[in-house]
Amino acid sequence: MAALLAINRLDESTFTDYFGELEARLASHYDGSSIELPFPEADPDDPIIYQQDIYLEPNPIEFEPPVLEQFLARFEGEPSSPLESEAAEIAIGELDSLAFDIEAVSDIHVLYNDGRGTEQVEHGADPLERKPDARLEIMAFDVTDLHSFQHFVVSHLAYQIRDRFLLMGVNPPVAFRAQGWGTYEGFQCQKFC
Repeated sequence: MAALLAINRLDESTFTDYFGELEARLASHYDGSSIELPFPEADPDDPIIYQQDIYLEPNPIEFEPPVLEQFLARFEGEPSSPLESEAAEIAIGELDSLAFDIEAVSDIHVLYNDGRGTEQVEHGADPLERKPDARLEIMAFDVTDLHSFQHFVVSHLAYQIRDRFLLMGVNPPVAFRAQGWGTYEGFQCQKFC
């Protein structure tokens, strides 16, 4: 959730500084570029997942109540309610308490699944010696079909939240029930279950 909020706040130039290489790698599958994959047996037309880790500041785990609960507090009633609460309007000053910045992003990781149960991952460099706060996991697709890659990334992170609820066996809140590519783990579960 915190990564979604942080990326949504970025201006176009800063977004490109962090995620332009990822967008270029995705585009290379469809623009006639030569595609360099770290796996000799991989075909660029195979399912290739590009991953990039995101490190945030301040630490989103240290918020009380948790960031997701604060976000959902903007909705009335049960998490299944689509109605925004007038009584729970969040003032601009309160929104600032959910303002996260990107501290760093990793280099690109590449995941290859041969479709027969064998996965290989080539890890890019991680800039910090701690676990990332979020990870983008995007299957190669034609990014020129998008109006905004930044909007796609924000949506992708919302789909990841949906997948986390589903993987726990919990119905996600209405705000996170949209269809779209979320986590690689969620995709694998849907494919085989």
